[in-house]
Amino acid sequence: MREGHDRIAKRLFAHSGVVAETLRSFLPQGLLPGFDATTLRRFPAERVDARLALRRADIAWEFALRDGVRIVLLIEAQSTPDAAMAARMTVQCAMLWEDCQRRGDAVPAIIPLVFYTGRPRWKAVHSLREATECPPGLLAYMPEKCYLLLDAGALSSSQHSGDGRMSLIVRMANAPGSAEAKEVLKAARRRWGEADREFCRDLTLWVYEVLWPTKYKEADRKEVLMNWMEEFPDVVEEIKKDIMELRFEQGIERGAEQATSTLRKEQRAWIGRLATRRFGQRAGESLGEHLANVNSTADFEQVSDWIVDCASEEELLAKIPNGRSAR
Repeated sequence: MREGHDRIAKRLFAHSGVVAETLRSFLPQGLLPGFDATTLRRFPAERVDARLALRRADIAWEFALRDGVRIVLLIEAQSTPDAAMAARMTVQCAMLWEDCQRRGDAVPAIIPLVFYTGRPRWKAVHSLREATECPPGLLAYMPEKCYLLLDAGALSSSQHSGDGRMSLIVRMANAPGSAEAKEVLKAARRRWGEADREFCRDLTLWVYEVLWPTKYKEADRKEVLMNWMEEFPDVVEEIKKDIMELRFEQGIERGAEQATSTLRKEQRAWIGRLATRRFGQRAGESLGEHLANVNSTADFEQVSDWIVDCASEEELLAKIPNGRSAR
């Protein structure tokens, strides 16, 4: 469910008010002089790498400073720690820059931000320097700070006790118990129930699907919806619909992944048998080893073409990396 949890948290950052408050109040002081919230606009979060493989960051926003400098805030929402985050954010930033260059756009400055709401404190390294054993002389060539961390549970609730959107999210993540969390949710409804109904829906969905199951397993999370029903009964049906759609999407994705995995397994077996029948066991085993690391349709088609086009076992093995050494 981790991907589903992170997707729900992503919805919170689809609200410009949440992003604006994050930039104003939760990033290091003085980091963004002259930040202008009126320039905030969504930035495409899907990027295509050099091999035309689609990758998706959680969410991205673009904005400008007073002097016109263009900044992109790249956000990854995490409900569990990720030891590979430094590498992931480095790749995401590089792909964003590549996309801009490919389109002929000016390359923006990027703020990679990890928003974490899990229970154990975040201990993953923040740079690739920390993640690798590197001789001192090479440290200057290793990426240093790869992302900013916003660990909601490590922030002081007393410092962010207001009723702004992001302050409420942080207070919710910091609540010591379910009773305190319900009080924060009530405060959110009182402040934003009429002014920003969609934000309240997304906040409630996050509490119901992510916060409650991970932090307050002993509490009845149906109370979350019941509290909504007291003031905004029509919203409960909308939230229930959101929950059903989310689980339906997750089911489709899991089914698609399983179907793809099964298809790839069948393709590997079929191509291996074909190579064995035409060129012998050695060729089939070598091709099988190679296919273990093949996943794209284009690569499977290429290997199939090898079997058809090659006139001998030696010619086929010459096309397979390390094929000659297979036994």
